[in-house]
Amino acid sequence: MNAVVLYDYGKMQLRDVPEPEIGDGDILIKVEAAGICGGDLHYYDGSNTAGLGELPVILGHEFSGTIAKMGKNVDSYWKVGDRVVSENTGYACGHCPACQTGNFVSCSERKTIGCSMDGGFTKYVKIPEQILRLYPNCLFHIPDNIGFDEATVLEPASNAYKAVIQEGCLMPGDTLVVFGVGALGLLTIQHGKIAGAAKIIAIGLSGDKAVRFDMAKKYGATHCIASDEVDDVVNLVKEIAGPNGVAVAVDAAGAPVCLHQATEMTRSIGHVVRIGMNDKPYSHGFDDVNVKSLTIRGHMGYNTVSWRQCIALAEAGILDLKSIISHHLPLDEFDKGFQLSIRQEATKVILTPIE
Repeated sequence: MNAVVLYDYGKMQLRDVPEPEIGDGDILIKVEAAGICGGDLHYYDGSNTAGLGELPVILGHEFSGTIAKMGKNVDSYWKVGDRVVSENTGYACGHCPACQTGNFVSCSERKTIGCSMDGGFTKYVKIPEQILRLYPNCLFHIPDNIGFDEATVLEPASNAYKAVIQEGCLMPGDTLVVFGVGALGLLTIQHGKIAGAAKIIAIGLSGDKAVRFDMAKKYGATHCIASDEVDDVVNLVKEIAGPNGVAVAVDAAGAPVCLHQATEMTRSIGHVVRIGMNDKPYSHGFDDVNVKSLTIRGHMGYNTVSWRQCIALAEAGILDLKSIISHHLPLDEFDKGFQLSIRQEATKVILTPIE
């Protein structure tokens, strides 16, 4: 089968690889769609290797498909032909404090399908017995009215849901600020709108104006700011927010300056949630955090609640997963998909396997 393989840092190619063999407790998924994530872009250009396992590895951690084969010992809850979407945890220890509370994505020994284990940029993916026994909700059934393409977007949608609702504690009437208008930022905006935010301020760059600011407005942003065109972003946001201030700021960009600006603009007893990844030094003081009693939350992924709620919202037609998909490409055009994403000409690229 054809697969997009990362064989060295910043180097990937389409290769012919063997189909996975499954044991008595494994499930084999036939991939119908797989999305390019912002994290995949770092693997593509070699700028960040966090989360990678031993190379070579098949990339693709946002994927959906049908159950093609099952081992004889797999729980009868699952059936061959079931339409499923993967939460992409391929291994967790089951014993650490994170696992004991059901937060498997925070397990220090976690392996991610599509990063540290072979993933969905191919025809078939194996879901191992160990994770199926430990964490049955590593897979979810796809409702009949949700297509495979949209189902791949449930992964970043669940990620955004946990950030703004579960961790940001957004309440109806609050003002929400979102740094970054990539897929995660756009989905965070949409969840803010669904949750009843009175004002949603999207902060991006001038390069986002062509495509992504319009999407942000479609999803509920009341204001869009190109930070590289403004002298004082913090005061502008405070002016827009008015006397109630910024209740929740979600950093879906990751640059240290975003976290600094977020702590400056968020009101007392507010919440700052950091989704974006960047290992550069922060280089700013934290006195604002103390004086304003801010909650700064490091964010990683989702849990079963995030997935369950997003699936319910999508099935009800409240959460729009479809319109964020800007491009559909066959797997052998993966390079084009990555380039479109890097140039910010795409919001979400879906790759489909080659038969």
